[in-house]
Amino acid sequence: MPFCRRTIAAEKIAPHKDWVCGVHWAGVSRKLKAEYNLAKRRARRILRFKPIYAEYWKLPGGSPGRLSAVAMWRRLDAAWAKCKAGAIERAAGI
Repeated sequence: MPFCRRTIAAEKIAPHKDWVCGVHWAGVSRKLKAEYNLAKRRARRILRFKPIYAEYWKLPGGSPGRLSAVAMWRRLDAAWAKCKAGAIERAAGI
C-alpha cells in the first residue's frame, strides 16, 4: 500500500512481494474478496489433485498441463491484483 505506515517483515510473507494490512483489507469490497477467495479455493483444489502445477515450469513447454497451470496462476494473480487495486482506491478515496 502506498503511504501505509503498517509494515510486516519480508520473511513472513515470502515468497510473495505484496501485502495489504488489515485496516486497508477491510476497505476492499466483498465482491472482490469473494472473487479472490473463489480463485484461491479453486487453485487449492487443483493443486490437491495435480501437485505438479505448483511447479509448472517443470512441465514441457506448450503442453496442455502447463497451459492450464499457467492459466490457474494467472487467474489467482489477477484476482489479487483487483483486491490490491480496490484497497488502494478505497484508501485514496476514489
